[in-house]
Amino acid sequence: MAREALLRRISFFADLDDDDKNVVLQLMGSERRFARGSEIIHAGQVLDSVLVVKSGWAIRYKSLEDGRRQVLNVLLPGDVFDLQVLVAAEADHSVSAVTELETLSVKPEDFRRLLTESGRLTLAIWWMQVQEEAFLREQIVRNGQQTARERIGHFLLELHRRLQIADEGAYDGFRMALTQPVLADALGLSPIHTNRTLRQLERDGLLKREKDSITFKDPDRLAEICQFDPSYFHLDAFRMRLSRE
Repeated sequence: MAREALLRRISFFADLDDDDKNVVLQLMGSERRFARGSEIIHAGQVLDSVLVVKSGWAIRYKSLEDGRRQVLNVLLPGDVFDLQVLVAAEADHSVSAVTELETLSVKPEDFRRLLTESGRLTLAIWWMQVQEEAFLREQIVRNGQQTARERIGHFLLELHRRLQIADEGAYDGFRMALTQPVLADALGLSPIHTNRTLRQLERDGLLKREKDSITFKDPDRLAEICQFDPSYFHLDAFRMRLSRE
């Protein structure tokens, strides 16, 4: 269920007691389903709820008038969007489902109640947002300074680590839900360049693609090539900070 996915996500940031866990598990909301490719939020839409991903993948993006699109980040099970409804009524971006998606829709007042029930929960959710900002900073550096080879390797390693946190990734890989055009929109590349680079990574023995799966054949070497340092996830720092509260 979506509440369990949220609890699993929050638990990476704090050692919650039973009372904290019950607050999350009793969060009021209604479950919603979205078909693959459907738009969940469009830029300019008046927002009325916070959504928690129960299962599936979605993308957050912004579009230009001529149809070009920049994918800002990927939303995975346990992720929360759009918290901006707590301070603003209108979306400044769009969100669409890249797989079948199940969410929990929570009214702003109910989510605010979650934030006031426990200081530990409040800090954990705040740290989740800090981590999302860290992902966005990596996205800026990745797309602004790295080569296509480095961008793709870095992004895939990031997705793998995020999916492991969500209990969705295997030890050596993961099921890849993003098409190459979506991957290209995330990394500022053309679909053709994206495909060529993925094939080169395979030829170099760094990864293997089978249907909708990615398997890392030499993750340490790939991490070195694309300068992937997972310290920007800040998981240890988050837990140390919260343990002192």
